Amino acid sequence: MELDIESSKPIYTIEVASQIVGIGQRMLREYEKAGFIKPARINGQRRYSQNDIQFIKNVRFYLEEVGMTITALKVFYLATPCWEIKQCGQVKCPAYHNCKEKCWEAIKNNDNCDVRTCKGCPIYLVKQTNMDLKIFQGKAIGPKCFRE
Repeated sequence: MELDIESSKPIYTIEVASQIVGIGQRMLREYEKAGFIKPARINGQRRYSQNDIQFIKNVRFYLEEVGMTITALKVFYLATPCWEIKQCGQVKCPAYHNCKEKCWEAIKNNDNCDVRTCKGCPIYLVKQTNMDLKIFQGKAIGPKCFRE
């Protein structure tokens, strides 16, 4: 699921995106509500990029094929380095192959990342939209290397 800058352009309407990924528009809105995606808004309409489409397919795989719940998937995403999930290939990013910090900590105040692939990153969005989850209430999550 390699992401790139060109693939971050928001071009698909919700109707087209739902046809591409094979799920209903309501489910796309649910993914957005859960914090998995954040489509751009153009003239008040949701617009999805190719990167969004790829990540929706990733979410569907874990929910439908693996059988995870939405909460379990959130924990999984937050416990796995973003570059492992996204395969972003942004080698200049301080989070890339960094096992000492989580991506949203590593990119903070860093100009090496492109905001379209990092701060718009679905893993980052899950973190930002789910601060109320119990997993953030004083418990360390993630690979052991994040806790050392």
